[in-house]
Amino acid sequence: MHFTEGKRDLVDTEQFQLFKHEIKAVVFDIDGTLTDTIGQIIECTRLTFSHYSLPIPPVTDIKSIIGKKLLEGLTSLLPQDKKALGENVTATYRSYYAADEKLRQNILFSGVYELFTLLKDKNYKIGIASGKSTAGVNRTLKETKLDVFVDAICSGDEVPSKPDKAMMLKVAERLSLKPQELLGVGDAGMDIEMYHNAKSHSCAVESGVWSGDGFKALKPEITVPDVSHLIKLFS
Repeated sequence: MHFTEGKRDLVDTEQFQLFKHEIKAVVFDIDGTLTDTIGQIIECTRLTFSHYSLPIPPVTDIKSIIGKKLLEGLTSLLPQDKKALGENVTATYRSYYAADEKLRQNILFSGVYELFTLLKDKNYKIGIASGKSTAGVNRTLKETKLDVFVDAICSGDEVPSKPDKAMMLKVAERLSLKPQELLGVGDAGMDIEMYHNAKSHSCAVESGVWSGDGFKALKPEITVPDVSHLIKLFS
């Protein structure tokens, strides 16, 4: 089974009560986890490859790079004899993104604002670990009004791409917490692998790149359809 295929309504939260007492912060990915932007990323990638008359990558291939640094991800999609175009393709992608308001729209999934409010009321810290650039992360947080909740971020232009543990470790450092005191929440396999590599706790959401069935081999500690399901767990 491909990682995008399978059920997206699986709920597996039995382990949560076993480690809830350890959690002092919740660290979120952005695209596909907090914001419904997967379709926009696919469309912008298609426009960019068409601009260069390059073969359009399959949707599943485009989804597989979401979460990585943009340059690294787009270059990996290029044919072998076109890899040298990576920086130009990335610049073109950014120009299409900047020019089209629909591609830039940050649409929060249902329940995100309520979840962040609850976490702050319960004295949990909130972090962001995203492959987006620092400017992109800050723009998203400001436009969605989540910036007032967030205590620390680490973005894709600061550290090696996921699933390297560096991003999660940097967030832990900026929160003045141990990695095992963090619950990471993400929608892609590279997110779950990063949480495992950092020795943090892991939550898979099925609202973005990966399906619940796709996640099974990676064994996240908990799996939920979307972040709104965390409201019950933290209430």
